[in-house]
Amino acid sequence: MKKFVIDTYIIFKEEIRIIIRNPFWLFIGLFEPAVYLLLFMPFLKGVASAPGFPAESTSRFFVPGLIVMTAMFNSSYAGFGVLDLLENGFIERIRVTPVNRLSLALGFVLTSVVVLVVQSVIICLISLFFGYSPAVTGIVFLLLLILLIGISLSSISYATAFIVKDGGMLASIVNFFVLPLFILSGVMLPLSFAPKILQSIAMLNPFTYAVNASRFLSDGIIGNNNVILSFVLFIALSMITLCWFIKVMKETVA
Repeated sequence: MKKFVIDTYIIFKEEIRIIIRNPFWLFIGLFEPAVYLLLFMPFLKGVASAPGFPAESTSRFFVPGLIVMTAMFNSSYAGFGVLDLLENGFIERIRVTPVNRLSLALGFVLTSVVVLVVQSVIICLISLFFGYSPAVTGIVFLLLLILLIGISLSSISYATAFIVKDGGMLASIVNFFVLPLFILSGVMLPLSFAPKILQSIAMLNPFTYAVNASRFLSDGIIGNNNVILSFVLFIALSMITLCWFIKVMKETVA
């Protein structure tokens, strides 16, 4: 057990050290949310006056969903880091070391999740200047939900990267699945504005519940059914996807 903890810490520390030396990827992940805050949210001010708009202000509607959106896309592209490790021979060198394979997987996922949580906190702070005023308790639970989303999607991304071993293929797979899930999650516009058929399809999307939960949590409402259901869904998803990634990791780094 002690060796497992030490190995996990070493992998995590080395990955974080790489990010600190080149923080470009930490901040590039904030560029897209900043653009949406500056250029897209003003468009919603006209929409906010429409009947059926589900929030008192555009910031209370859009910013929580924007945080979930950032988690979706940044975690989904985490696997590109693995492709770099495969290309520079790091994974091949790991094969002949006694490093615990489970520690290696957890170290990668932990790094991705920590970076994601830091980015989410920064987005929350920036959004304060755009009128966003969340409940502190709700934000704590929202960050926990983001953590679960990060574990789920980064595990899928890492496992897929190990399987396809190609950047173009990984990007195609990520876009094929994540883009429809994003559009049908209701981040950009209320799902109540969509046709009934799309509303029905959106109910099958776990990120629909995560986006709804993020808005309730921003208001400090923790006991809402969407909040409870989203936590149940993503606890289950994070466990399933992490186990899959660990399995792929053990087979790849045998």
